[in-house]
Amino acid sequence: MTLPSPRLRAMKDRQARNSASLLDALLAELADPDCDFDVLDETVEKLKAAWEPGLVPVLERLLTAAVDARNWYARHVLAMLLADVAGRGALPELLGAWCRDLGDDQDSLTAVIVDLSCEDPTAARRIVVPWLGDPDPGLRKTAVWLLGFVPLPGDAELLGPAVSDADEAVRSAAAGSLTGQGPAGVALLVRLLGDPAAGVRISALSSLGFARDPQSLAAIRRLAGDADPRVRAWVGIAMSRFPVSELADDAANIAVLRRLARDSDAYAREQAASHPLLSGR
Repeated sequence: MTLPSPRLRAMKDRQARNSASLLDALLAELADPDCDFDVLDETVEKLKAAWEPGLVPVLERLLTAAVDARNWYARHVLAMLLADVAGRGALPELLGAWCRDLGDDQDSLTAVIVDLSCEDPTAARRIVVPWLGDPDPGLRKTAVWLLGFVPLPGDAELLGPAVSDADEAVRSAAAGSLTGQGPAGVALLVRLLGDPAAGVRISALSSLGFARDPQSLAAIRRLAGDADPRVRAWVGIAMSRFPVSELADDAANIAVLRRLARDSDAYAREQAASHPLLSGR
């Protein structure tokens, strides 16, 4: 075995010290409410250029601490840095950080997680499938949500318990991930149309609209009388995704759209009135 030369060892030591110093600087800038974004961004870019792989565990611990402190901005910066320097290997830590609701939209981190998961769906599933039964609703929601991006045939069976989960966010995530799961998925989505939470009923309507299974139309139509005007509006939206020729064969579909076009809610009226069956477009 060839040992590294003293010069190479010294160079690596300098790189490690430089990376550690830059990471310390980044933490100080994140703690400074007056720190300029451009200054912080420059530190991040320097840190990526001088990154020492041995610091990954340190960065992971710092990310966990930021989440525990409910610091959404530090989570964003540290998670994006971790994704850049560690790639798919950091997916468990990134998902663990993502699952905590800190009040931000997380759009950038969400996109990164989806990209990394789709690069290796098998590895992503290996991480999240055990979370489906976790006591933490945040982990359950994350697992259900991610399975929608790395699906396999037969996932409806895995997702079945999520449809009756005690946590609304888990049930809503299930509605999104059941799209494309065939008749078994449609049956579970129809069950979600009876969910006590309006947001879950809306998510189920959206997914059923994309599924376009004619067997679900009767259940969709029943929500035209829902107490929540947003749900009634989504009946029209869901029906707009079905082929017009399919809807025209059943007078009940036209009747429901006409009823919604006279709804007390302006948005529900607008969605129904714009449907090709009524508008002629």
